[in-house]
Amino acid sequence: MQLNATVNASETPRTPVWGRQGSCARVAFTWTVAGGIACGGILVGTLTLTGAVPSGFQLLAAPVLFLVGVFLGLVHGIILGTVGRPPGITRGGAIGRGLVGGLAALPAVLAGWVVTAGISLTAALVEEFTVRIFVMAAIAWIIGLAFCTWAGLEGLSALRRAVERWPESRAGSILTAAILVVSTVVLLRYPPDIILDSGLRLNGVGAFALACAVTLWLGLPLVIVVLRYTHTLFLPHSSGGEVGT
Repeated sequence: MQLNATVNASETPRTPVWGRQGSCARVAFTWTVAGGIACGGILVGTLTLTGAVPSGFQLLAAPVLFLVGVFLGLVHGIILGTVGRPPGITRGGAIGRGLVGGLAALPAVLAGWVVTAGISLTAALVEEFTVRIFVMAAIAWIIGLAFCTWAGLEGLSALRRAVERWPESRAGSILTAAILVVSTVVLLRYPPDIILDSGLRLNGVGAFALACAVTLWLGLPLVIVVLRYTHTLFLPHSSGGEVGT
């Protein structure tokens, strides 16, 4: 009887779906919307302001990159919310809560597109400055940056829990940081074309953003796999905490 009560208490089935900061649903919700704003609005707007791309590029690229950002934000929000889930939430429960957060974000995605379109007015400012367009673009930038900051805070809370549950967190953090540094240096030294054979190359901001993406999507998974294999190979009988969960 006491054992069953302990098991049931550890599962905490009544934990609210939205929970505290960094919960599975909140991470998926904020990252889905912020992904679109960051890729379609802030990234392209920054490239436009820094002169890395012509002003017309933002108007063409914003819709496509917004949709790409929404998809990537949803996927990464669910993954981050799952690996950094609060105690007592199972992996399946975390994925389910992440999907709930992603579905709840769909109406907010429309609002995110309005913000992204407002940021796209930056391209018009580059061509001709007007007070009305400046005010509209400034409001859009402020809202977009604020929402992305919110998503970042939610993600950091989940990431902190994920690192705490990662047995090889110290070595993994060092290796991941090294990959980010190397990727940034290489991309700054040899910036790729934004569009193949277009002659438009990434500037420093774009190179760093691409380096972060390479580190997140390729470097970090590789580090996890290598350290997990090394841990299993050399310490086959060590419990190692919550490895694989």
